[in-house]
Amino acid sequence: ILDLIQRNEEFLSAKNDKEFIGGRVSSAIPKSYQTNQVSQGLLYGSNKIDIDPIYFLNKQEGVLKGFYHVGSDLNNKNSRLHNGIVSIMLDEGLCYCGFNRLPSKRGVTAKLSIDFVNEIKTDATLVLRAKIVSSKGRKVVIDGHVETLPLNEYEAPIRVANANCILVEPRWFKYFRWVKVF
Repeated sequence: ILDLIQRNEEFLSAKNDKEFIGGRVSSAIPKSYQTNQVSQGLLYGSNKIDIDPIYFLNKQEGVLKGFYHVGSDLNNKNSRLHNGIVSIMLDEGLCYCGFNRLPSKRGVTAKLSIDFVNEIKTDATLVLRAKIVSSKGRKVVIDGHVETLPLNEYEAPIRVANANCILVEPRWFKYFRWVKVF
């Protein structure tokens, strides 16, 4: 799975673009916190979130691309990808995209609006795309979506969900800048 993603044209384009900084989700989270983080703890593993998601972030443009593979254990009662999984991906991904624009580089989701467009089968490779729409002071607005990642030239992407996130830095965060949580 990872090999197929790493050979994908879009993945290679982001990897080779000097404006994008690439990395794994786990590298942004201290080891001691990973088990408490949803996509790195409870939902990570075989037939779940099978690979450590790979993000490419362009801090200047406020653009993020994230690559995932979701396994068969993350389905709903209709054997389709559970919307809760998509919600978690969007929340974590859109926030990660916007953190850099906050004064302390940390924040919380104030509002997450999701429009689920299509249901897909599990055991799918997905790409999350996010872009900062606006940022001012302690507030950042990010738009994004999740779609399937075509792994060959004959496949077309299927849009799974569209989202809008309002990310804020609470006023009291300024008193905890000295705490190295993330």
